[in-house]
Amino acid sequence: MKASIIIPTYNRSDVIIRSLETWAAQTLPATEFEVIVVDNNSTDNSAQLIQDFVADKPNFHYLLEKQKGSTNARHAGARMAKSDILIFCDDDGLFNPECIQEILNVYTANEKVDAVAGKIEIQWDAPDPDWISPYLFMLGRLNYGSEVIYSKDIYLNGGIFSIRKAVFNELGGFNPDLIGDYLVGDGDTGLVIKLHNAGKLIGWTPFATMQHLQFVNKQGTEHDMGRRFFNTGISNAYGVFRENRFRMNSKVLKYIMMAILFVFKKQIELHTFTTDKRKTYFSMMQRRGEFQFFWNLRIKSIRNEVIKL
Repeated sequence: MKASIIIPTYNRSDVIIRSLETWAAQTLPATEFEVIVVDNNSTDNSAQLIQDFVADKPNFHYLLEKQKGSTNARHAGARMAKSDILIFCDDDGLFNPECIQEILNVYTANEKVDAVAGKIEIQWDAPDPDWISPYLFMLGRLNYGSEVIYSKDIYLNGGIFSIRKAVFNELGGFNPDLIGDYLVGDGDTGLVIKLHNAGKLIGWTPFATMQHLQFVNKQGTEHDMGRRFFNTGISNAYGVFRENRFRMNSKVLKYIMMAILFVFKKQIELHTFTTDKRKTYFSMMQRRGEFQFFWNLRIKSIRNEVIKL
């Protein structure tokens, strides 16, 4: 059994090589896996850095995908992949040397498994703020314990998201996600929902690990966490719109109105007495994201990306 690691990247010249070095240090022989780095039209020097890195590594490949959107990049990588097992990973993670082998071990141990997730922890560049601990799941943290588990309702995220290529194609891949730095859909969450709805068996292993690189001055701020809750709102709104076949019916309009009313309510709470202004702020940002999703549909490029699947 072989694997194709697919890494979408956009303007991550500061971390991409650190991440690729961990894939070059895998214990699995290079003949048993390939790494496809999909450059989603970066404007920094990522392209040159990546091409220089892969030049002397026959199983590493650079692929340019000019169509904006991380989902487009992931799908381009999947089309190029030669293996039956796909492993989608983020470009800002450090992966343990046994990562690929441990993921393949889950498939080998149970032939009914159609997707596999790994353990994701947060690696800060400096001491993180005390308040952020309850919100680490928003940064991708994923930990179900110390043993391999199998279930039909396990959650996966893009940090380590493995799936059989046949199942990936059967379910239509990822939903729309990021276009540059902007979110338009529910991306990997959408594919997880499709896995759950199809009753597919999912495995999780604590022995395939990712250290998600995070920077306190950026990801450790309330502003950035608010942005993440905002994006969660966009993801939720996309799900509602998709469930209603991308039509502005009464159910969708009611959803929009409730989001607007909730935003006003939380704004009032923020300027009056509230026991937890941080929690109120995050809640408000999530509902703002729900409304913003529908407001952004007025932009043709976003509208086309949202409804194309």
